[in-house]
Amino acid sequence: MEIALRRLMEMAVHVKLASEAVLAVAHHLATVRPDEGTSDGAAWCHTMDQLVTLNVQLGFMERILRNATDTDVAPPRPGRNGRVVSA
Repeated sequence: MEIALRRLMEMAVHVKLASEAVLAVAHHLATVRPDEGTSDGAAWCHTMDQLVTLNVQLGFMERILRNATDTDVAPPRPGRNGRVVSA
């Protein structure tokens, strides 16, 4: 299966945006951490663990996409709404 370089770059941008969104959610989640000893603590820890796992997987996808390009082509920049504009 062959993927056009433009499509590969678009996928890379979306993976990067998803990774940044996971980090933003993790930072927000850290600010709403429940007090020690409450029943919400286990759910909070489980959610944080899932976000870390998701971010690790996104990191692997970024590395795979980076290795697949083999070139120094700059990825397209997302627009203000976070979407990549295709030419």
